[in-house]
Amino acid sequence: MANYIINECLTNDEYIVSGTPTFSPGQTIRFVFDEFSYCGTVGEETDSPISADFGQLYDDCCACLSGITESVNFKFIRCDTSEEINIESFDFCGEYGVPTTGITYEIQNGSETPFCATFSGLSSTGVTNYLFVSGPFPLCEDCVSPPPISAGTETIMCVIDCSGNTITVVPPHPTYLNEYGKAVVQLNMVELGGMNGLNS
Repeated sequence: MANYIINECLTNDEYIVSGTPTFSPGQTIRFVFDEFSYCGTVGEETDSPISADFGQLYDDCCACLSGITESVNFKFIRCDTSEEINIESFDFCGEYGVPTTGITYEIQNGSETPFCATFSGLSSTGVTNYLFVSGPFPLCEDCVSPPPISAGTETIMCVIDCSGNTITVVPPHPTYLNEYGKAVVQLNMVELGGMNGLNS
């Protein structure tokens, strides 16, 4: 009988559960700690002492959370206004799985402009007409002004300047829009003709 590190689904906090039956990394379980039920993902074996008791196996964190609460809805705090946004979990679970507390996602309500919001826990209510545009981001600032999405490792060129010195140049890279309308910079390629393409 082995002990396993369990990462709680919502907070990623670690607990130790005895593997009876034996677990496989990546499985989702319900476990009990201080008389409360939690859901978590099985990690690696450990020699650490048990801190929680095994409850039941589930297919994923969303199914487990549905098994221990009456309804699963997620509470987000909008980055720019601190408004509380409560979202029904079904679509989010299908797209991203369970969000992690403190992590930011770009969300869109119908045809509105997408906005960034940070997950803060479960909610008793939720709305279903939200789309999840992108994420996760570690901070609001990363979501609001994300670094460019890139494809490949950056190409850097060495050139010889007029005085005969070799210098490093980062050339312009081709850019295209992905299915979400976000610019993807192809860092592993060089844009022909400079910033204006072949029209230079």
